[in-house]
Formats: sequence, structure tokens, C-alpha cells
Amino acid sequence: MRHLPGGRATTTLLAAAILLLPLLPQGVAAARPDIHSGYYSRDGNDQLAAKTTGHSIYIKFYPDQWVIMLYVPYPYSLSVKPAALHQVFRNVKRKARSKSYIRGSFGVLEEKATAHIETYKMLDGDTALFECDGLAPCRARFSGDTMELVKAGMINNHIIGFTRVDD
Repeated sequence: MRHLPGGRATTTLLAAAILLLPLLPQGVAAARPDIHSGYYSRDGNDQLAAKTTGHSIYIKFYPDQWVIMLYVPYPYSLSVKPAALHQVFRNVKRKARSKSYIRGSFGVLEEKATAHIETYKMLDGDTALFECDGLAPCRARFSGDTMELVKAGMINNHIIGFTRVDD
């Protein structure tokens, strides 16, 4: 049986390299998604989901751990442009001082909308945890330009898709 040059030292270095591999960055897959640029719009806004609930939902995350959920009445939401929603989020953020619900036009909208302001906590690189209803905290899982909002249900979780709308 032949031995590799270097003997025990080579084996030790090889073992150390194998043990350290999981600690190296994993490239693009490990990159944290940019959740703070723009806002998220519920998939199907202005369709059946909005008709059923009576509002379209938009969510904005901020680097200082605040999240704003904006509920714009349907069918008025059909006429609201993304630039107006960006301004609404800016105006609500300036006005909010604590966790709360605020109802108003926010200096932009023609009809009153409801803004739900909360804090969130990042659980790992791609999941945020925050209060969004009375049953249990919601989990928002991010991937690229999309977000899945997981809300606890009585029997099953509700998974709602969102797509990011950039400034």
C-alpha cells in the first residue's frame, strides 16, 4: 500500500478543509433578499381576493424593524398608481410613533385606507415574524422579488403570495 506524500500532515490538512467547507459563503443562494426596497403587493390584488375581502393589501418592510400593512378599499384600489402607494407608505412612516392602526387618506388617496403598523423580527436570512391578525404571528418568507405570507388558520395555514413593487 502506497502513502501520499506528506503522510499524517496531509491527512490532517484534508480533514480540516472538509470540516471548514460548511462555514464558507454559499454564493448567491445564501444572499439575503433586499426586502426594504419598494413594497409588496398581494398576488391577485384587484381580482377575486380583493372582491371577497373588500380591499387590496400592500406591505412595506423597513430596515428599523417596522412593517406597514396597507388595506386600500376595493374597487378604488384599481385606480391607485404605484407612485401614490410609495408616497402613502412614506407619509404613514413619518406619522407612526408606535404599533397602531391608522385610518385616513394620508395626504394622497381619494378614499380612506387603513394602515396597520407593527414591528417585525428576522428569524433567519429570509423569514420575518410579525403580528398581522389575532390567531398567531405571521411569517413572511422572502425569495428574490416575491414573498409568501403564512398566516395561521384553524385547520391549515393560509399561504398568500406577494410580489415586490420597486420605487
